[in-house]
Amino acid sequence: MIMADIRDDSNQEGTMIQELFTSFNNVRKLMGKLHNNRTLYPGEFMMLGAINHGVCKHGGQDVKNEDIRKEGEPGIRVSELCKMVHSTKSATSKMLKGLEEKNYIERITDTRDRRVVYIVLTETGKNIIQDSTRQLHEFTDKTVKKMGEDDTKTLILMLGRLYEAMNQVLKEAREDDAS
Repeated sequence: MIMADIRDDSNQEGTMIQELFTSFNNVRKLMGKLHNNRTLYPGEFMMLGAINHGVCKHGGQDVKNEDIRKEGEPGIRVSELCKMVHSTKSATSKMLKGLEEKNYIERITDTRDRRVVYIVLTETGKNIIQDSTRQLHEFTDKTVKKMGEDDTKTLILMLGRLYEAMNQVLKEAREDDAS
């Protein structure tokens, strides 16, 4: 039913849905153009960011306390990384292999338990994250200045409301599926 509404331009609600999807898609495309290092795919860049975040913060927000990296570990465990990026072990391992071949990460095997493997960024990987973070901050600062402070605050508020509404719809759908 919703798909029919999306395709029906005479339907005001369908047009609004189309405009929302188009807006999201346009922003996504522009954000993809920000990263001018074409040796990395967006997913690989996100994985490097997750590795960096996991190593710096001792785990991700969706990781249970007993799984969070312990002080003194050399990097982030593959199992922890899978949870952070919401990916399967095989998909994560495949991406890590590619990043390792490009010399952005390295694997360190635990000397006490050979089954445990830690992932750390190489200097090249750290440099890419630092440069990209700097570029993103500069771009965002210029964008906020162009939009103006009031419009930016309104956008932040509206995106928060959008997130809450979407989260509620998903919660309701799960409840409906469970009953």
